[in-house]
Amino acid sequence: MSWIGWLESGMVGCGGVRRGVVMLVGLGVAGWAGCAPAAAPGMVGGPVAEPRRVERVDPARSGLLTQEQISVRLSAGSLRIEVTPLAAWVLETAAPDTRDRLVRIAEAHAPEMARRTGISQPVLFLVSLSSRQQGTVFQPDDLHMVSRGLRERPLAIRAITPGWGSGRLSQQASEIAVYAYGDGLDLTRELTVAYQGVEDSSWSRKVVAIEAERGRIGRSRSVDQS
Repeated sequence: MSWIGWLESGMVGCGGVRRGVVMLVGLGVAGWAGCAPAAAPGMVGGPVAEPRRVERVDPARSGLLTQEQISVRLSAGSLRIEVTPLAAWVLETAAPDTRDRLVRIAEAHAPEMARRTGISQPVLFLVSLSSRQQGTVFQPDDLHMVSRGLRERPLAIRAITPGWGSGRLSQQASEIAVYAYGDGLDLTRELTVAYQGVEDSSWSRKVVAIEAERGRIGRSRSVDQS
């Protein structure tokens, strides 16, 4: 079954990451089904407000951008990384099929990520890892975001594909997860994606294209940047 199939069937992972400690859980792996994520340091008590849902737009005014156009891609040796922000104002510029698929992912994971991080609206990214080389090793918590001069580690990671917890990639297969970072990340400005000494700062150019597409479809980013 493809990773999209796992999403559509509602089978999502239950892994999490605390600062400095990675706890990864894939789906359908024996002995992992009953895991319960630990509370993140500094988690606040009580219910957490759910993130704002993306408003549905008139299909005649839908965005046309592809996922590649709203994603950052970088390579670290044989490891290829694609990072897609799941912010509402970004997703609504994507073509309808892509937008709706990514919105479903965001909505499926946002409440749990908010609970784990203790932040009502953590900044979420869809992260896809792949390699042409069999057995490529990856370190999930080494994917950092640099915003306003500050380096942010992931506060939580939630696996989507069942092989995520292995820490190794099969040849030509992708492992996918949702990452949560602190709400201090500002996607409207320069953002650098960093993994083990490799950095990519192309996001600012992506923002230009995204804002142009927002203007074309008549959408404005007003009170909500989530």
